[in-house]
Amino acid sequence: MEFFSPEVLVFIGAVLSALFGFIGSTIGMGYAGRAGSAVVAERPELFGRILLMQALPGSQGIYGLVGAFLILNFSGLLGGDVESSLTMAQGMQYLMVGIPIGFSGLLSGMFQGSVAANGISTIAKDDSLTAQAIVLSAMIETWAIFGILIGFILLTAI
Repeated sequence: MEFFSPEVLVFIGAVLSALFGFIGSTIGMGYAGRAGSAVVAERPELFGRILLMQALPGSQGIYGLVGAFLILNFSGLLGGDVESSLTMAQGMQYLMVGIPIGFSGLLSGMFQGSVAANGISTIAKDDSLTAQAIVLSAMIETWAIFGILIGFILLTAI
């Protein structure tokens, strides 16, 4: 496999998908974790609810991983086929599929973590508002789902 080949472009697309999803989840879970640790120190009985709120932004990393798997699978490279018949144009298309998946995971993970952190503060004040805090945080998840959906649609068009 050459340094700059269609296969390398496919791998870059898969890396973008996974890496940015992982970064978004890490940042988002960090925001929520910082807020959660302060609340649990005062009200340890809320740990389960706080843990759920912290876990919500973690799904973007999963979407990024699924996106990378789909890119590699659709391109035919998942089995390690280095003798593929991909063209440079196809390699570039697979690379571009990773962009909306990765960036929707990055941004939605960060913002979902911020909303989850605020939801944790809400739960600390009134734990009967847990469901509302979850729904508000989960709304941002929609955009990560749309990112993986457009990635799948683009893959079927290659």
